[in-house]
Amino acid sequence: MAKKKAVPVKKTTSSVKKKPVAKKKPAVAKKKTVTAGKKPAVKKIPKLIPPNMANDPHIKQTFGTVDMHSIDQLPPLAVNSIATDISNLSADCKELFNDNMNALQRKRKIGAGIRNYGFIDKVSDLASSNPRFAQFFDVEDLKNCLRNVEILRDFILALRAIERMMTNSMLIYSDDAYGFALIYYNMVKEMSKRGDPEAIELYKSLQVYFKRKHKPLSAEPTIKELEHDIHAVLHGTKDGTIEISGKSPKVIAGKRTVIDDVHKSKAMFKETEEGQVDNLK
Repeated sequence: MAKKKAVPVKKTTSSVKKKPVAKKKPAVAKKKTVTAGKKPAVKKIPKLIPPNMANDPHIKQTFGTVDMHSIDQLPPLAVNSIATDISNLSADCKELFNDNMNALQRKRKIGAGIRNYGFIDKVSDLASSNPRFAQFFDVEDLKNCLRNVEILRDFILALRAIERMMTNSMLIYSDDAYGFALIYYNMVKEMSKRGDPEAIELYKSLQVYFKRKHKPLSAEPTIKELEHDIHAVLHGTKDGTIEISGKSPKVIAGKRTVIDDVHKSKAMFKETEEGQVDNLK
């Protein structure tokens, strides 16, 4: 009966099997440390980007192209001083140069370019030394006109330099403003895709500025497009053919046909009919 007591040996084998279970616990603890290490990456997100939009490619691209720097308003004292000076200058110019002309009248006037100014200057010198050929005008009037042109040209150069400085600053401010507006638009667009009701309404109000009317391929070319294509073909910047045929009007105005094969690979056909003309006698 004493030989049957072999049961304690099995208990030792069961205790040996429990040891590997205890070794798995450190592995679980290591996984928690890995997840805890990802938290510092969230702190690097800029304050202007909500956490749920940090991985959006459009937002990242926008922030990469815009210089996020603070912009101060122009000094009010300097702005008021310049505005007062411009107002006074404008009032003085209205008294001295009260010559109003429309666009057609300006085209009819002859300007003092390089050649014209040189010609006028030469005639002024010759008329002073040979006054007997200047019988129908006063030579002094010609010289006064030439002096006034020189004075006004100097004024214009100074004003154009000021205009260039102001337009450069205006372009910089407008570029920054457009970048900020584009950031806001991309944020609203992304949040509207995620179902935010307020963002959806804001996106609808801003989407109008990015919509363009697409012209169908079968649409007729406009006169401006035809002129552009004719100019391109004549100067060799585009390949293609343009055929224009028409009939002279008799009792009914003639029909003209235009085939423009320059814009795209497909030729566009335009045909117009004019209204009836009165009796030609």
